[in-house]
Amino acid sequence: MNSQRSIGYVHLLKTNRPFRNLWYGQVVSELGDWLNSIAIYILVLQLSGTGTAMATVMVAKLLPIFFVSPLAGVLIDRMDRKVIMITSDVLRFVVVLGFLLVNEAEDLWLLYSLAVVEIALAGFFEPARSAIIPSLTPREDLVTANALSGSTWSVMLAVGAALGGVLVSVFGIKTAFVIDAFTFLLSAWFIARIQCPKEAMEKEKAERPVTSGFKTLVDGARYLMSQPMIFVLALMKSGLAVAGGVMTLIPLYADKMFASASAVSMAIGSMYSARGLGAALGPILIKKFFGDSTRVLQISILFGFFLGSLSYFLFAQSHSLWSASLSIALATFFGSIIWVFSSALIHLEADSRYLGRVFSTEMALLTLVMGLSNWSTGFALDTLELTTHQTGMWMAGLFVIPGVLWGGFLLFMNSKFKKGECVGSVCPVEPSDSKIPPTSV
Repeated sequence: MNSQRSIGYVHLLKTNRPFRNLWYGQVVSELGDWLNSIAIYILVLQLSGTGTAMATVMVAKLLPIFFVSPLAGVLIDRMDRKVIMITSDVLRFVVVLGFLLVNEAEDLWLLYSLAVVEIALAGFFEPARSAIIPSLTPREDLVTANALSGSTWSVMLAVGAALGGVLVSVFGIKTAFVIDAFTFLLSAWFIARIQCPKEAMEKEKAERPVTSGFKTLVDGARYLMSQPMIFVLALMKSGLAVAGGVMTLIPLYADKMFASASAVSMAIGSMYSARGLGAALGPILIKKFFGDSTRVLQISILFGFFLGSLSYFLFAQSHSLWSASLSIALATFFGSIIWVFSSALIHLEADSRYLGRVFSTEMALLTLVMGLSNWSTGFALDTLELTTHQTGMWMAGLFVIPGVLWGGFLLFMNSKFKKGECVGSVCPVEPSDSKIPPTSV
């Protein structure tokens, strides 16, 4: 990929109207998501306050995607991806309003149930959004589009978490739920305005599988197994999710630091906002200073794991809100590099006919690992009676493992290339190439 042809973020939004509408939908939807999350965390703390209860809601907000992803991947590759996103948004509008009915500890089952349905619908929306990006964006701008999408998630996390902390403190939990519900309707409106380029639409329709749903699912699995690079890239976010238990640690950390509900909500908002601020900068700065060649993306992912582990170690040693927030910001700075660059490499490497199934598989594994990480965090705190700091230390240690495995895989691929061998569809290139093209390591 020639990074010199890659346009800037503002220029991409100005000149690419279909992607701009997709981005607008992402902005309002993710802003509402974080308002919703802060409200749910505070509500669970008020109604229960245990590590197990907090871990349960985290699992409810993650694990459903693992079960719906096989179906989602098939539908996304067989149907209009825009229709899938709009349907998901409208249904989530209805579901989120249901959180207004949760008022007592006896209603926690309803909160968990609604969270399960909401996240199951997100399991259709997010892979469809990832899969449609190549249809809206020229190949040379895919890294820019992915970096912008990743940074948008980060900024909305920062703004939404901070705003959520203020809203819940001043106006109450239910206000956040109502605002979140209507952001889904606004998102659906923006997505409905997307007009895909005619050539891309015709190509997408021509590539839709005509086999049965089960055979389509099996074909997707075979494709992943035959493409080691795509398969390993689809595991990158699962490696990132090893430290997903920090989502459970943050509310409990704030709850131990402060006594009043308003102070706790502000502290949670501050730490989640720090997550967003750190994540917003990672891919943008790497791309600016080192470019966006395939090699840069791969090496950045490797360093992201090791430096992210160090950041979680610093979080485990934190004893104040500012140091905890700074450590979390650093962790997500490096984590966002892993997230964004692995998605960009998949877009560059994978056959577009399989993108729905690839991203659904990726999301299924991601949420499974993240759900287990959050459950393990609750178990460590309540059953093993570890402190938040001790649990953070374990998290930091585990985060190194996927980095070591990714480094080993790159060495394996390079050894194959030195022998002139191909691995899947990835083959060696001539050393005279000044830029490493997308199909090389």
